[in-house]
Amino acid sequence: MAQGFINFSTKHAVAGSTRLAATKGVGAHGPIDLKISKDLDNGTIIGKGALVAGEVYAMASPTSFAGKIIDKAANGNWYVEVTSASNAYLVLQVPVTYYDYTNQMRAESTFYNEKDDIVRAYPLFAGDVFELSTEGFDGTPAKDATVSVDSTTYQVEVQ
Repeated sequence: MAQGFINFSTKHAVAGSTRLAATKGVGAHGPIDLKISKDLDNGTIIGKGALVAGEVYAMASPTSFAGKIIDKAANGNWYVEVTSASNAYLVLQVPVTYYDYTNQMRAESTFYNEKDDIVRAYPLFAGDVFELSTEGFDGTPAKDATVSVDSTTYQVEVQ
């Protein structure tokens, strides 16, 4: 888990598990641990690859993901409803920030997941809703816009 302390002009995405079935699921329907192969923000969508060790899986590209932005939250983030998903997992690692430092250093938007970290990822199912800050989108989010996933950045891509 990394923190972007050096460059405060870079804001990272902030995500939330608003209504994810996987937060109540176990086994194949619950969260898993994935070892990521590049720096990723929370709110990116990746796939589950081969088993690496123990219960940790390698990162892969999602097979498919489609959704719709259904509303804007009071905090300025956006609610994204999943319309279809296959081997699509939402990266949602608990942010580790330093509470003994400045408010700027404690901001959740300074947090990102560093390459080779093992992160918590939630399988996505049709009907799930998650929250995502503007920084997590490739494109400009707007209510009723359809979304997919960018195959290079794994960000939620506005159509």
